[in-house]
Amino acid sequence: MSTWLAIVLFVVGVYLLVKGADWLVEHAALLAEGLGVPHLVVGLTVVAFGTSAPELAAGVGASIRTTAEQPLVNQLALGAVVGSNIANIGLILGVGAVLFPIVSARSVRRKEIPLMLLVMAIGWGAMFGGVISRVEGAVLLAGVVLYTWDAYAASRRGKKIAMVEMLDEEEAQEFEEELAKTHTPRWWVRHALMVMIGIVGLTAGAELLVRSSVSIARTLGVSEVVIGLTMVALGTSLPELATAISAARKKQTELLLGNVIGSNVFNTLCVVGATSLVRPIIVPGEVVRIDAVVMLGVSGLAWAMVLTRKHMGRVEGAVLLAAYLAYVGYVVFTAKSPPVV
Repeated sequence: MSTWLAIVLFVVGVYLLVKGADWLVEHAALLAEGLGVPHLVVGLTVVAFGTSAPELAAGVGASIRTTAEQPLVNQLALGAVVGSNIANIGLILGVGAVLFPIVSARSVRRKEIPLMLLVMAIGWGAMFGGVISRVEGAVLLAGVVLYTWDAYAASRRGKKIAMVEMLDEEEAQEFEEELAKTHTPRWWVRHALMVMIGIVGLTAGAELLVRSSVSIARTLGVSEVVIGLTMVALGTSLPELATAISAARKKQTELLLGNVIGSNVFNTLCVVGATSLVRPIIVPGEVVRIDAVVMLGVSGLAWAMVLTRKHMGRVEGAVLLAAYLAYVGYVVFTAKSPPVV
């Protein structure tokens, strides 16, 4: 595969992943709501899946393509998770804070961010043996259940979580308009069809993304994990970046912060867990010593910022953004050929 063809397929793969996830999440939510599933359950399950659907599809796809001849392909997923988590904090929060100060609620400072750090620390700990095993993957997936149950319990204490509340005003109105159509005959046919199209888009996008990423890695003489840390992580984070810019302009910064925290938690628990459950992930030493440390470091820095000032202003945003750019520069300029296995 030529380099230019691989790049084109990579872009198409990212687009299909993102659009497939959008279609699947939106129409699955409408189907569930129309069938009488409680708002709370829809909000918890759909939003939880939606935050990590592209990374999850790419990760599972990479694990399926991991063979004895290509034993390191699923490192793409590990790199994508670590790189996406770093991008969520450094790039997305950074850009959002530069545009408009991000105010943090007390519960975010006291519980949500520390919980995110704990989850990422557990993920880091799973890497220390050099392999994330199926057992460790199962433990991480169990963490998704516990995290979702905790969100459910919190909602029962008065913090209502619904699909509509996770959207901005315009998106919420569109969702309600679509929901109103569920009272028409055969309303479910269109949504069921769109769910299937979304699944096909996710599957096809993951296949194109993995194939093209492996080809690009081979052409550039770098490892799959480097491509995951940079190209895949940035590509799958672009929708969140667009959402961050929109949320910052509309001064919906609490939603922005919550989405970043939720995305990082589900990336670590769900994507790494599912990927390693399909096939154990061989972890490069550099990821353990450098990349995962940077992930925890920028997250800890963001926590320190909101603890000391209770918000992130333009200066804090610029610091996070500079840290992200410095990290990407480091990864690109120190990239080396994959090890011979």
